[in-house]
Amino acid sequence: MSLSDFSPIAAAALTAHVLGREPTGAEIERLLEVAGEVLTPKDVEKVVDIGQKVEEVLDDLDALRELMEAIAGRIARRWLSAKLAIDGLDGEQKANAVKAIRTHVTAHAHNHHRVARILRIAMSAAIPGDAGLMINFNQFVLGNTEFPGDEPPASDPEEEEKENHDMSDATKLRIDILEAAAINTAPVPDSLKTEEGQAVFIDAVIQAVALLGHDPSEADARIWVISTAGLLLQDGNYNPRDARFFAAAQRIVTELSGSAKESNEVEIDKHGVNMFAPTARETQRISIYAKVFKALSESPVLRGVPIFLQSFAATGRAMVDAYDQHLGETKLLDSLSRSKYTQHVSDVALGGGGAGGGVADLALPPLTDPYGYNDEIEPDNIRAVSTIYVSYQLEQMMMHRVSNRILELFMAGLLPISASDGTARELDTLYWSMEDFLDESARYSVYGRVLGAPGGQISFDVQPNSEFNTLLMRAVSSIAEYERERSILNVLDATARGKRFKSTNSEFVRKSMRDFVANASLRGWAGTAFTAERMSNQIKKILKILAMPSIRTAFGVTTPWQVVERVAQREFGETVNVVLHRTLAVETQRIMTIAADNHSVWSDSARGRALFSETADNEGDLSYDDTQALMVASQHFRAVSGVRDSMVDEYSQPVETIAAPSLPAAGGMAGGGAGGIGGIDLSGIEQIKQMVGRGQAPSLDQLRSMLPGF
Repeated sequence: MSLSDFSPIAAAALTAHVLGREPTGAEIERLLEVAGEVLTPKDVEKVVDIGQKVEEVLDDLDALRELMEAIAGRIARRWLSAKLAIDGLDGEQKANAVKAIRTHVTAHAHNHHRVARILRIAMSAAIPGDAGLMINFNQFVLGNTEFPGDEPPASDPEEEEKENHDMSDATKLRIDILEAAAINTAPVPDSLKTEEGQAVFIDAVIQAVALLGHDPSEADARIWVISTAGLLLQDGNYNPRDARFFAAAQRIVTELSGSAKESNEVEIDKHGVNMFAPTARETQRISIYAKVFKALSESPVLRGVPIFLQSFAATGRAMVDAYDQHLGETKLLDSLSRSKYTQHVSDVALGGGGAGGGVADLALPPLTDPYGYNDEIEPDNIRAVSTIYVSYQLEQMMMHRVSNRILELFMAGLLPISASDGTARELDTLYWSMEDFLDESARYSVYGRVLGAPGGQISFDVQPNSEFNTLLMRAVSSIAEYERERSILNVLDATARGKRFKSTNSEFVRKSMRDFVANASLRGWAGTAFTAERMSNQIKKILKILAMPSIRTAFGVTTPWQVVERVAQREFGETVNVVLHRTLAVETQRIMTIAADNHSVWSDSARGRALFSETADNEGDLSYDDTQALMVASQHFRAVSGVRDSMVDEYSQPVETIAAPSLPAAGGMAGGGAGGIGGIDLSGIEQIKQMVGRGQAPSLDQLRSMLPGF
């Protein structure tokens, strides 16, 4: 087992856990390189095992964080041990270092910051707060300092001066705030989901609060900015460029300046105008917010985790409203604050806790499943239909009839195969097991229903899939057209125009493939999968018969396909096109297998990525290998089926997406309203049954009135 078996989803989640933001592909690869350099085979096995559990807990943030901490702690311990060259230390130093690393570089949440900083340094992705960490580790090994704490250590004075040179108080305050608190990105617009957007927002709040009397250099500026920012977000004021933003900040600062104790009503002039004002610092609302933030920061559950600004603001307001219950008493306030905060975070995660007023949040959640699943396409259904398609093409090659005829000739004693031949008993067994096979009538019924092929008897309440071949041709033609235009543009080296055409045409391919695989998925429900399994077993037995040396010798040929040609010509007087049907079977199954394996990409164009990967970097939704395989399969399909350029031009043109269900209709594939199947009124059929039961023959006009769908 190697790290190549590590789940890509787990790798991305681990890197995001370490960096505290969405990682790039290069950063994910770099972290895996670090892990590969230091982990033992046993470590790798454990990490891969944990990674397999990640996809099961993606909706459980606490469980996901625990898994990430377990993996990150293991990698950080190994890397730090190697970096400090523990094996080269003397006895006491080595013992102290090993003990300290095992104690302080672990999967526990309170060690998260230390572990993340170690791995950022290992990845060469350190941020300013990580500076000096390795210096402190080495000093610890030498016995000069304590083991570096989980909080950011003091930097080397020269380095600190260099890093903070020309850094304003406002910038320092913003960095400090974003280390202690975070914006919950679930309920906010896209502009606040990036680090840059969040920095702009916090800077705007700092500036507004400073203009309202709380300069960034003041000691209490931090809680004023955190509280104001949280309340602005909670009230829906997301846009610092909005003309109403400062007015909203001014209103909030005034709110925070007031009293949490509503009985503190004082007269402010001689005209009898009163206001609620704090009689003591402890009753001022900002003081309650400060106590709430301290309680959350010191919570064992939240230690080392940034505080969500919106949930903090909601908790602060709730504690102000509940002042008469706790009266600022620390233990009770702490307990109430932590409970309210946890509840609000949960409500936001479930879609509640939204803000009202201010600048409206018009951002919608993704309309496609972020984990790649969708309602129209079921991959197992596509695989079942692809097996049935292969069986149909082999049927056109007469393989089923040929194998049946061979068994009949064998049982009639018309083949020169001795009973002592090892294959004779096997052929006898296969003959008597033919009753388990689907007969020709049953197979063609399935072909008609699933593939729209002619020649089969289908139940009246089921419509044949007449669209299958057209949709397959559209998919193949769009892929072929895309590949042709790409080749031409590469030759012409028309870079700008080429990018535009490749991007557009790849979406044409995505749409045509979605229509095709959605159609196949609809026809693959329920018993279709078991029918496909029976057909697959039947094909295996047929190929086993055709490949038997005694059979090939009996007909004087060398390959199974030549057996088919010889028997079809000799026994049925027909010449079969082996190359055509074999190629269509193989290449269509390859196309449908790729479609099933990548079922999530056909409906998801919201991520803005191209469908195809042009390089081995796999920059598209489809990997480079799958891209090439799909191109080759489409060209082979086109070559043997005689699809001309004019047909490619016609079928590759985009068409409107038709309304197609993702589940079969309860009364049959034809749909129909209540009380009917496939557009047929069942009451009319009952009337016909009653007339026939009474010995009456309905007239043509009666039939038309009772069966309006015909």
